[in-house]
Amino acid sequence: MGAQIRTLREKNGVSRAELGSQTNFSGSAIGAFERGDRAIDPGMVVQLDEIFNANGVLMAVVPYLEEERHSPQYSNFTSIEAKAVSLWVYSTHMLHGLLQTEAYARRLFEAYRPTVPAEEIEKRLADRLVRQKLLHRDPAPELCFVIEQSVLLRKTGGESVWRDQIRHLLEVGRLPHVCIQVVPLDCEEPVGSDGSMTLVEVPQYRMVGYVEVQEHSWLIQKPEAVSGMVQRHASIRGLALTPRESTHLIEQLLGER
Repeated sequence: MGAQIRTLREKNGVSRAELGSQTNFSGSAIGAFERGDRAIDPGMVVQLDEIFNANGVLMAVVPYLEEERHSPQYSNFTSIEAKAVSLWVYSTHMLHGLLQTEAYARRLFEAYRPTVPAEEIEKRLADRLVRQKLLHRDPAPELCFVIEQSVLLRKTGGESVWRDQIRHLLEVGRLPHVCIQVVPLDCEEPVGSDGSMTLVEVPQYRMVGYVEVQEHSWLIQKPEAVSGMVQRHASIRGLALTPRESTHLIEQLLGER
């Protein structure tokens, strides 16, 4: 997209500053769009198509822009997650952000290294809690969380925080559109060697994948790569306990069965 904008701008003999004045952006911002360093809003694409008389060449990309605009290393995944038709998660080290209590999430942010200012912790915490509106959105998305039992055994934040988190997990699992399954410790298959993953079905009924590790994240869109993730998730889910069995196991962790 950036290369197309640059080509059309140069073909029309327009400088970055001149194009910026027509779109209420600075010349440096136009440069960032062209280099792919900054996400382009669909409205901006429509405006540029009109300015350059591109006859819909740029506008044709708008339906795909919601997924394509995220750079591989710094994916802003939350906007895609919020619009999910369905979401499929596999967690190996900690509970997914949609399942976390405020206290659990706060402890994760406080323990992060290098440390971040208190103001930043509050901002990250607020952002995480806002994401959880997806759990109660209408229309409801189909949500499936497959969790390694070891994640549930780790008492992150201490006994009180952990018990509240486990109870919250049970509560979320009672929602009709939420499925929670646990991969038990005695599973003999070598699952999870590729780590955690998230799969999202977007409104255009396309599947995209998302992974993150050590401050890096990737939005995965190549069909063959996403297909591989779907197959791995299905295989892992097949080895997990059923939702009913998983609920019984989680209740046993609390000593409530």
